[in-house]
Amino acid sequence: MSIFTRSFDPITGCSIWEEKHPDYDHHQEVARSAFADMLHDHERNEKYFVALKQAIEKVHSKGKKANVLDIGTGTGLLSMMAAKSGADSVTACEAFTPMAECAFEIIQKNGFESKVKLVQKRSTEMTVGENGDMKTRANILITEVFDTELIGEGALSTFKHAQQFLLEEDRIVIPNKGTVWIQVVESKTIQAWQKINEIRDPESEKVLISPPIAMNQCHGSSAVHDLQLSQMPYDSFTFLSNPVIMFNFDWSGKEPLIFNENVTKSTKAIASGTAQAIFMWWSLIMDPDNKVNLSCAPVWQHPDALLSETKDVESMFNAADRIPWRDHWMQAIYYLPNEIKVDKDQEIGLVACHDEYSFWFKVEPDPTQKVEYPRSPVCDCSVHLALSRSRIGQLNDKEKQAKYLKVLKKYITPDTVCFCFSDNSLIGLSVSNLGAKKTIILEPNNLSCRALQSFITANQLTDKVQIVQKVEDLPKNMKVNLVFGEPYYVNSIFPWDNLRFLYLSQKYAPGIPTVPMGGSIRGVAVEFKDLHKIRTPLGICEGFDMSCFDKLLLDSSKISDNPVEVHPLWEYPAKALTSIFDLAYFDFRNEFDETQEIKFKGNTPIFGAGSLNGLALWIDWHLDIETTVSTGPLTQVIPGERITWDKNTRQGVFLFRKIKNVTCQNAIDWSLTFNLKKDRIFEFNFNVKKS
Repeated sequence: MSIFTRSFDPITGCSIWEEKHPDYDHHQEVARSAFADMLHDHERNEKYFVALKQAIEKVHSKGKKANVLDIGTGTGLLSMMAAKSGADSVTACEAFTPMAECAFEIIQKNGFESKVKLVQKRSTEMTVGENGDMKTRANILITEVFDTELIGEGALSTFKHAQQFLLEEDRIVIPNKGTVWIQVVESKTIQAWQKINEIRDPESEKVLISPPIAMNQCHGSSAVHDLQLSQMPYDSFTFLSNPVIMFNFDWSGKEPLIFNENVTKSTKAIASGTAQAIFMWWSLIMDPDNKVNLSCAPVWQHPDALLSETKDVESMFNAADRIPWRDHWMQAIYYLPNEIKVDKDQEIGLVACHDEYSFWFKVEPDPTQKVEYPRSPVCDCSVHLALSRSRIGQLNDKEKQAKYLKVLKKYITPDTVCFCFSDNSLIGLSVSNLGAKKTIILEPNNLSCRALQSFITANQLTDKVQIVQKVEDLPKNMKVNLVFGEPYYVNSIFPWDNLRFLYLSQKYAPGIPTVPMGGSIRGVAVEFKDLHKIRTPLGICEGFDMSCFDKLLLDSSKISDNPVEVHPLWEYPAKALTSIFDLAYFDFRNEFDETQEIKFKGNTPIFGAGSLNGLALWIDWHLDIETTVSTGPLTQVIPGERITWDKNTRQGVFLFRKIKNVTCQNAIDWSLTFNLKKDRIFEFNFNVKKS
């Protein structure tokens, strides 16, 4: 029997009921668990395996039995490694029911059911004793409970509880230690994700919009900004310090784990500049002898990068190809509460704090002074709550601003009345200072409305700008001359969800000129270097058969996932296998029929040879006949070469279930169906064939 779920239609803005598989929630949870990505990390697996073998040998050399506890076993991989390495007993715990059931099947399939006991509980619920989950305490703990922030998944409490209640006093813990590194940087590119700059008329340089003072003095969002730092262009930031170790965590318990900690360290600035942000990463010492190191460092600090002294953009990208790829453990950016100017060779103070789950940082210009430890970042201005970091980046994109303003100026007169159909749009406010008589902005989101109002007040636009939160409240008797949008909507997921602009302009302002005047869905076939691994079957992983897990993920994904997902592709290297091709064009000047099913289909040739594992999809907005703003590649796409993507938008990605080796003898047949009445509004199909 089917179930019905309530969801949001991104085009119409209405709530809709969708018929789903009866176990939809279960399958969605499994599909989103992302275990596969981690299991493709060969270095991680290998170093856990090596450390396990050493630990078991060390325990046996003392004449003791090796009793292993695996917390958060997932697929059971680490437990099977322990059993294969000669452990006398292995207890695995896994609280996530679908994963626990899958782990039991995998352990059985690989012949370890008599050696591994699976407990479906959280480790903090486990008991020890004759009738407990473990008869005796374990003397070896193996676990992987880390995230990009190292402690964000509750590692501190997990290890502390295990030390107190589940492990012997003389124990070996894998990993043995964790180290947190930071580096101070200056970067306009990075700061553009945190603070909103002035918007200026590209011709006269007149300031059109200034940010509220409170916004640029705000600490910003408390959510960690995790990303693939190795993919940041090396010329987009300047190091102001060398890497510094700020925290050490002894997972074995020989030194106590502290849940709330403040640390200050002094370091010498290696360049002059403005301290704006902190880069953070961590590493693990896997064994008690400190010989097995697993590093999550970015390319310039990674021990496997083999970088020469010359660190230009090209050499950095090439070196990044040599280090392990991880999407489960990335690096992080922390924005400093106050920008501090520093001089080369100046001694500066690095202030670091953490609670049970997160870190925050500060830079002091004089480390000899008494330190006031900063509070955990909290947004005081509403803007960082309403706007994502990528949206702030979009609002700071001067090239796109200039294109919009140049086109809009062609329409603006002292009598112009405008509708702005775009969420948290500062272009909408800029139009008023270009000379428009009145701008009515549709802003349904309460947080966005509050943030936008702060800009209106700061720029004294109360008489020229009106915010409307419901489409029903749009003025009906007002003569409107222009409708514009960027387009951007808070609830949009896929690039084409922003075609809501077409729906709104046609439904509530038919026949009125629009900017943009049209939109094109475009694509390119690619060979991803790594991204495809998040959906690639494991098969045999480190000598263990994982086909049960592959089937579970595939079945769940078919039931719960859209075939197209979204990713910020600038973080994921890919080379083009085709030229850019157009899948669909929507002319906003033509009447829009929301009941009509529109079908597009075509064929695009493949140029050269490669491993076809995905297609990248995005939308280009045509402001007028001459001006286009793209949400995809920033430079010309040349088959066989790496693609450079817009950093402030996420692109659609279609990943092939079966990776195909292709040549110029192949082509891709594709089709796209657009129908508002269906559960899946945009349906894409791609097939590889001989040309």
